[in-house]
Amino acid sequence: MNPLIYGYWDGVFYDNRQTFTPSAPENIPLEQFSQFNPGNPIMSFVGDRGFLVMDRRADLAFTLWRYYQRAARESCGKCTPCRAGTLIIVEALEKAVHGKAGEVDWAFVERVAEQMKETSLCGIGLTTPVALLGALHHCPDEITRAKATPENLYDYYSLMTAPCVEACPAHVDIPRYIDYIKAGEPEMSSAVLLKHYPLVGSCGRVCVRYCEKSCRRRFVDEPVDIKNLKRYAADATGPMQTLFHYAQQQTNPLSPKVAVIGAGPAGINCAYHLLLQGYEVDIFEANSHAGGMAQVGIPQYRLPKGLLESETEVITELGGRYFYHQRLGYDFSISDLFKRGYNAIFLGVGCSKGMYLGLENEDKTLEGYYNGIDFLNKVERSVSGTKPMKLTGDVVVVGGGNVAMDCARSAVRLTDGTVHVVYRRTEEGMPADHEEVLAAKAEGIQFHFLSVQKEILSEEHQVTGLKIGKMREEKVPGSKRGKLIEIEGMDTVLPCTTLIAAIGQRLDQQVLCDDDGIMFNARGNIQVSEALATTRPGVFAGGDAATGPTTLIDGMAQGQIAAQSINEYLTRGSVGFVARRRMSQLLKLGHILEEKDPSIDLCPQPRHRLKTLSTEERRGNFEEVDLSMSEDEAIREAQRCMRCYRIYGVTTQLPIPGNATHIQNQAV
Repeated sequence: MNPLIYGYWDGVFYDNRQTFTPSAPENIPLEQFSQFNPGNPIMSFVGDRGFLVMDRRADLAFTLWRYYQRAARESCGKCTPCRAGTLIIVEALEKAVHGKAGEVDWAFVERVAEQMKETSLCGIGLTTPVALLGALHHCPDEITRAKATPENLYDYYSLMTAPCVEACPAHVDIPRYIDYIKAGEPEMSSAVLLKHYPLVGSCGRVCVRYCEKSCRRRFVDEPVDIKNLKRYAADATGPMQTLFHYAQQQTNPLSPKVAVIGAGPAGINCAYHLLLQGYEVDIFEANSHAGGMAQVGIPQYRLPKGLLESETEVITELGGRYFYHQRLGYDFSISDLFKRGYNAIFLGVGCSKGMYLGLENEDKTLEGYYNGIDFLNKVERSVSGTKPMKLTGDVVVVGGGNVAMDCARSAVRLTDGTVHVVYRRTEEGMPADHEEVLAAKAEGIQFHFLSVQKEILSEEHQVTGLKIGKMREEKVPGSKRGKLIEIEGMDTVLPCTTLIAAIGQRLDQQVLCDDDGIMFNARGNIQVSEALATTRPGVFAGGDAATGPTTLIDGMAQGQIAAQSINEYLTRGSVGFVARRRMSQLLKLGHILEEKDPSIDLCPQPRHRLKTLSTEERRGNFEEVDLSMSEDEAIREAQRCMRCYRIYGVTTQLPIPGNATHIQNQAV
């Protein structure tokens, strides 16, 4: 482990250069900050909260110089303190690195840094001075008396990110695409998103808003409506326009061939990124269309299928091919694909098997009894006109996730009765998107919290009701979730003609056989490494099949990671180290982006309230409920973004794999 030699963090200076009782910031696990990549010690770390030096040979002036070079490149130029200040500081630190620190007016540099910290308009100018000011105040000799350092003596990696970016599984540069909306350029905003995935409009409708939960605007009033700004950019641009400006890529017939199994969000995004890199890609899909669970499992009132279809066409536009009605384990095997000449395979087969309630003596063949996946499949066929469906009487949905909300909100559009949702915990404990719950309530759906299913009632092989018991929740010290205890004598019956078990789904393991060489983990999912490699060389897996049921954005993020891993496997023969992922890991391990008591001096500006169809207009149809923002509305909402960028950097003793330029210029 590299002990902390000295550092400045959260306003405290730690100096262990001449002490036998080392001190360090409490939240920084130094033992996990000891190496960046295996065998490569971290010499120093710098960011918005200060700097840490873990090696006596480290040159703080060098680290800060590299850090400010990145700040100068990323400065948007809208405010003078940051635009001019970063350049002044870079010039001063460059002289220090070249042994000319005595030529610098460090008092002036300090005033410049203070001015940046106090008056800049965004996170770059507001936070990058912290480390430099800490050094000048507490260990000035490390800067002002620095000796000449060869520029290539150490390696350095930097990252510009933000709380919302780190919260996003795909690490989308959210402030940047919002900046383009502010500037009235939605096509450029879409281009930023297209660097990560092609399903921009779809994600703008069904994303679960991890980013908004981390948005620092919540400390002022409410988070920025990031999801609907994404939707606005996609709707204002059109489904395919920006793509051709962003990347017209022709596949090389001599390139390695990759087979993608499953045309869900993970598979499509994996194929998309491989095609952009020039690989020849074929997608094998069991159904007659692309989209996976996004196609059959998300109702049209949330995600119009015409939009999703137009976005999945990107694969053929980039030279890829779809092969429909091709089911793994029935029409072909993993070994078959390798024999056909494919050099690598991605498994994005999803979790297609819905789960039932699992009650004693449960009869899954009862009329009116469905699992959530089968029910949503029937709804999709009904809405598309393939097989019309109509419900009569009351409906009970068991579950508290987004699938349960989709089932309930679909059922209320199909039945002449009342729809009930039964969930065993409190409303606060529901995993479903809060806005989905509010929409369900607005549509007249009745919720029964702290209720548990006990028995399915039936007559003549037809569901007639569900017996439920009442629960109470006892707090458990140290746990976010309490202990559930049933209250005796409180059983009631909810009469219904339709019962839907929306409590989960799982992988159909029968699609794989022993000869495939693919192992499963304890949860029944495909076993994968951090790089999404399976137990068979050349085979990768992601999305629901590897993690269990997940969201569209999580699936697309895993598809991108898999594409990167497949590229490494095909070009180097192995899956290597990815500096971007390691930096995110360090930020998470050190809780570096977390804030306890932030003080943000801004005037409140209410979040835009998206227009929706009235509850009366929603009855009996599956028209899209949420309406897109106008240009003026989108610009006003985009202006609420505080551009909370942060820059982080590490200096390492040895070269970082894939970091040949020594200075990374990646925002995400």
